[in-house]
Amino acid sequence: MKKRDIITTPNPILKEKTEKVLSFDSALKNQIKEMIETLKREGGVGLAANQIGYKNQVIAIELQQNKEHSEIESIPLEIYINPEIVEFSKEKENFEEGCLSVPKIEFEISRPSTLKIKYEDIKGRKIKKAPKGLLARILQHEIDHLNGIIFVEPAKKQFSEKNPQFKNLKILFVGSGEFASIILEGLIHLGLNLNILTEKAKPAGRDKIIKLTPVAETAKRFSKNYLEIEDIKQTDIPDFDLLICADFGQKIPNSILSQAKIASINIHPSLLPKYRGPSPIQTAILRGDKKTGISIIKMANQIDEGQIYAQAETDISPNDDYSTLRDRLATLGLKLLVKTFPPLINNKLKLAPQDSKKASVTKIFKKEDGLINWKKSSKSIERQIRAFRTWPKSYTFIDNKRLIIHQVHLENDQIVLDCVQLEGKKPTGWQEFLRGYRGPKPEWFKKIKI
Repeated sequence: MKKRDIITTPNPILKEKTEKVLSFDSALKNQIKEMIETLKREGGVGLAANQIGYKNQVIAIELQQNKEHSEIESIPLEIYINPEIVEFSKEKENFEEGCLSVPKIEFEISRPSTLKIKYEDIKGRKIKKAPKGLLARILQHEIDHLNGIIFVEPAKKQFSEKNPQFKNLKILFVGSGEFASIILEGLIHLGLNLNILTEKAKPAGRDKIIKLTPVAETAKRFSKNYLEIEDIKQTDIPDFDLLICADFGQKIPNSILSQAKIASINIHPSLLPKYRGPSPIQTAILRGDKKTGISIIKMANQIDEGQIYAQAETDISPNDDYSTLRDRLATLGLKLLVKTFPPLINNKLKLAPQDSKKASVTKIFKKEDGLINWKKSSKSIERQIRAFRTWPKSYTFIDNKRLIIHQVHLENDQIVLDCVQLEGKKPTGWQEFLRGYRGPKPEWFKKIKI
């Protein structure tokens, strides 16, 4: 069976209404099997047929209990065909939602806590149910999908109803990297009035192909105008009320910060004053920290030294690498930003000073920083490989050739190589690499499990 990818925003297919299932045949059974496999593979709790390209009214739902959320009851696998909500409760609950079709974006949404629905099962039998709590929320989310409504639409509507002052608020968004692009996408989904500034596209990779910044790519994907700049100090800045900065490689001068009618804020991926500077995420992994977080600060003349508006904390998983932790922090940063917005623009948010005595400043990592020192502990090397997986990548040498080590794990405090890449070659599994290797065994082989 061919694997189907999840369709993501802004693909217009997601806004098309689906049609009722009329034939309960083998084709439908195959579709349902495919939906179940996709749901399990992607780690979601619900999947609507149009999320993988089908145009009929089928939903698959399953929630398996895990260690992180043991308080949430599991929901056994169930298929809902031609589902229809016939009654909503007046009581509503607020809960954070995400979606496979809008990856890395989460918003709090108010929905009725109890429903009455009717639907058909895989044999076409008509069923009535009165789901409540989490199941009721998941069903509303997925039935919205079948009606061409993505969860960010009610989130946008509810946000604008609660915060009508944002309708005319001019926001200057300044950012470049992946962390910033996730936050930008969330602000686009909320329908905010954005002027987007990002750094100029630069040559990247071995072929030196000109590549847009992730922020520019996100703006382009959602058909939003953006301005690429070489030097922000030499740029004519449009009038703005609020400046939001995230993951931007240049210092913004006071002459621009002071133009904000409300505030100039920065979203920083650490619990300041810890890990100021350019590499807080990598540094937290390198040092084996158990927790990190997000800080929203008032921008000051010195980078990352401004007073703190708000902070939020998250655990660092033993399996986190730079990109997984970066993305989770961006999701957390977006949620914190949305919660911070109302008191911020209404001047009801208190500022807390940073304790500079507790501050630490991170460094810019260069390619040579990726060279593995095999004299270090196995745990330290394993953390380096996770921290540097995106950049600068961890490497060693074998038979006088550079060997990038993309992924490892530990067994009884011993390093087990999982994925490696010899210079000039494609990534491969370690055992596969060994089968084709005929050169001498370097000293560092003593450090790993063969």
